[in-house]
Order: sequence, then structure tokens, then C-alpha cells
Amino acid sequence: MDQMKEYNLWIELNDLVKKKQQIVPNKFEQLYNNSSKFLLQKIPQGYTNAFNEFFSTSFFHTQSLLQTTKQFQEKKMDILKRAQILKSDVRSISDLRKLPLRQLNFLAEQEISKALIISSVQGGISGTSSKLALISDLPALLFINLKSVQEIAICYGYDVSIPKEMECSLKVLQGAMLPATEKYVTWNKLMDDITKHEDEDVFAVWENEFSGEGLIYTLLLQMSKLFLIHSLRSKVLGGVPLLGVSIGSKWNESFTKNVLEYAKQFYQYRLLSNRIKIEPT
Repeated sequence: MDQMKEYNLWIELNDLVKKKQQIVPNKFEQLYNNSSKFLLQKIPQGYTNAFNEFFSTSFFHTQSLLQTTKQFQEKKMDILKRAQILKSDVRSISDLRKLPLRQLNFLAEQEISKALIISSVQGGISGTSSKLALISDLPALLFINLKSVQEIAICYGYDVSIPKEMECSLKVLQGAMLPATEKYVTWNKLMDDITKHEDEDVFAVWENEFSGEGLIYTLLLQMSKLFLIHSLRSKVLGGVPLLGVSIGSKWNESFTKNVLEYAKQFYQYRLLSNRIKIEPT
């Protein structure tokens, strides 16, 4: 029964990727995309390259630093302990791939629920319009999503402490932040890269390099949000800018939900693709 459900989900995800690549943007999306591209074209190439290099390096080092923290190690152990309740012989992160997908989905959904609450609270704090909250909004939001994508990868049995998986999770985050019409193009490129390397090839050389394009797109969206919050700072009730808090909270929650749903689907598809090659259907 589980095998059939997993195979059907694999087909659904295949169809989803194809459909998403064929979606025609609506007028608002076209206007926003054209405006974004126009603004990006006005930025000198040297600055764009420097921006990409800065953020890709920052992400990589932030991720490496995150993995050395006690909290990250405790999170890995917590996921393993919860998985052991479902299957007693789970001893390592890779052993999680032996579990039925429905059980891995359960583990991932728990992490997603926690991340949505944290992101919503963080967005609400930004909505208060305090200078510190506004300045730290984008770094905090990116950190929450980077950490959460790593946790989802672990839930599906991919240990992000391995260099290959570390970079893969970064590329998943990058793809999740792209415009809807480009997300699944990146998905296909990443899957192509993955299929060229065996699991033991931990220092895989990627043909499609990390890019800061998704970050620039996200930055433009965040600037729009912060401008809206700042313009509503005078709309207060009981000394609290409720509109700003509501917008900040819902915006960040929605952003995180979209990122983590993409990450969840990607790791589901990756795991199922391997299973379908190995197991009879």
C-alpha cells in the first residue's frame, strides 16, 4: 500500500514540475518581473557579481557555523529519537530513508509548523517599525529559512553535514526564493546535478553554480514589504501599529511556507526517485 501511494506521489510531483514550468505569469506578475529585471539591468555588472559572491559566501559560512552549534546537533538527535519511535533500528540520518514516506512527512511537518510560528513572530516584530527590527528583518528571515530547509533535508535522511548535502540544501533554498516561473527550472537543474553523483561522492562538483539571483528577487520583495510597514507606522491602536504587525507577520509566514513547501516536495521527489530505481513498482 505504501509503495503504491509513494509511486502515485512521485507521478504527481513529476506532473507538478512540468505544469509549473508551463505557467504563464498573470499581468501583475509580469509587471513585477519586468520591473525587477529593469532594475537589475540598471545595476552595474561588477556590483551584481560582488553581491552574488558576498551572499553565496555568507550563506555557506553561516550554514557551516550553524552546523557547529550545540542547538543543531541537538536537533539532529531529536529527529533521530523521534524516528526511532517509528523504527527502532534507525541509528543514523541516512537510516531515515528506510522509513515509509508518510512517517518522514510527519517528521518534516513538525519542523515546518515550528518554523512557521517562528517566522510569523519574527515578521510581527519587524512590523512594529523599530529601526533594529527593520534592519534585521531580512537576515533573520533568511536564517530561519536556511535552518529550516536543513532540518527538512535531515527529516528525509539527507545529512547536511556532508559537503554535497550542504550545498544541495543551499541550492534548494535558492530555488525556493526564485519567481514562480523559474523555481522549477532550477529544480530540474539541481536534480540533473544530483543524478550525476552517487551518494558516496560527498565532494560533488556542481555544474550549475550557486547564484544570488533569488536573493536579489527576495531583497526587492522585502524592500517593498518594509516600505509598506514603514508607511503604516502611524496607524496605531493602543500604541501598537497593528496593521504593520499583521502585514509583517503574514508576509514572513507566507514566504517561509512557500520556501519550505518547495523544499519538502524537492526532498520527497529526490527520495522517491531513488526508491523507484531500486524497488519494484
